Amino acid sequence: MNMSKNRLFLFSALAACGLVLGACQSDKHTMTDPASGKTIVCKECYDAVTGAHRNQPAASATGFQTLRTSQCPCCKTEMSVYIQDGTHMVKCGGCAHDGVAWDKCVPR
Repeated sequence: MNMSKNRLFLFSALAACGLVLGACQSDKHTMTDPASGKTIVCKECYDAVTGAHRNQPAASATGFQTLRTSQCPCCKTEMSVYIQDGTHMVKCGGCAHDGVAWDKCVPR
């Protein structure tokens, strides 16, 4: 009887530790570097938006133009590179949920 209580306690303690250690292991939220005010994005999204800024200049200062939509290999979600009101932006379901300007993001 006493051995059964010890096993139950040990199992409960191990389960609680596992939940605590794994609680924030995902990258499913946007992280912001508080010192610089920039958003941390994966390398693939950073390379895509900076490459678009370098190779495809903004045609107009107003409006919305999608440049590329694809699967982000790092986040495994849809990534879009677009121009909004003259600014190159990237939006990714994994690292840039709300869209981030090319000059306001840094790679992980």
